[in-house]
Amino acid sequence: MAIPDRFPMIEALLAKFRAFFDELAPGPATLARREALALQDACCDLLMEVARLDAAGTEQKHQAVAHALQEQFGLAQDELAAMIASAARPENRLVSYYGPVALINKNLEPERKAQFIERLWRVAMADGKIDEYEDQLVRKLADLLYVAHSDFILAKHRVLTAAGAMAQ
Repeated sequence: MAIPDRFPMIEALLAKFRAFFDELAPGPATLARREALALQDACCDLLMEVARLDAAGTEQKHQAVAHALQEQFGLAQDELAAMIASAARPENRLVSYYGPVALINKNLEPERKAQFIERLWRVAMADGKIDEYEDQLVRKLADLLYVAHSDFILAKHRVLTAAGAMAQ
């Protein structure tokens, strides 16, 4: 029910009440929005873990993270910048992969998880090479996400092939 324009204070007060009650007992739309945001944060956190393993090419890796999140979720540039800046802060480093991995396993089907692994490879390759620690982490995450080994290898091969084609 719309309030006439002559009562803006009442409309503002009602909006605050709605927000308060939605926080106390969230509806299905609010729960779905929170789950989607948590999934985006989880993917960003894992992408940033790969990006911070090798100090070389930090800017290229952050751009690769932004591109991966844009591909995965279609986020706007301002949302991407804020999310990446938050995940890049030292105090926001992951101490466990359990939370993000559990969210991804719950919310993504196998094909999208394989695509996510390819995005992890692209972030690792953003500086022109994949070092042993990046390789080890992407391999570990693929195992935790139950991505088939063949999909893991094919994703890595596609990224290496694309990087080789760009180098020529």
